[in-house]
Amino acid sequence: MITSSEILACASSLLVRNGYEEGTNVALSDIDRGSHRIFEDAYGIVAVVVFSSWQDLVAKWTDVQGAFVELISTSVAREESKSWEGYLALLTPGLVAESEQGQIERISQDTGRVRKLITTGAHLQDQSDVETALLSLLPLQEAAEVSSNDNILSRLPNLLSGPNLSKEAISSVVQAFQEQSPLVEALHSYLGAK
Repeated sequence: MITSSEILACASSLLVRNGYEEGTNVALSDIDRGSHRIFEDAYGIVAVVVFSSWQDLVAKWTDVQGAFVELISTSVAREESKSWEGYLALLTPGLVAESEQGQIERISQDTGRVRKLITTGAHLQDQSDVETALLSLLPLQEAAEVSSNDNILSRLPNLLSGPNLSKEAISSVVQAFQEQSPLVEALHSYLGAK
């Protein structure tokens, strides 16, 4: 199981690798410096706060939110668009009792001051889970380009063939498509040559 300090280190590394700048001289007032980090990019400000237990998160999240809002209001001009783009990631390796699951939703839906992302021990077992927890803060990754040797058309004969449709028949139609020739004529030619 991942520890609180590993969660914070992993989150910090992940955000910095994805274009965020860590506010090394910035901290939330009256909140343990060892439990949180502040990040900023061109679009918004993120506070990542790790709690040792679910009970600790429930007891302190409103204080953390207040300190975060105060930090944003004193550090970012009101007319800057990022003053409205505050994200508070509340993370804990602690487990949540079944009877308290509704509180996760309640806290997450409270977007009156900042948006909140909550991930608890059930979904925070290793470093890949930290990335999943912060995924909505990360930039979209460009899809890998499909090489000309590995395009979807070359895959069609294997994908579509079956007992009533041979790979060869599909290949002849695909080839006609690529050559911009009439598809039905290609299929008739294939069937006539058979």
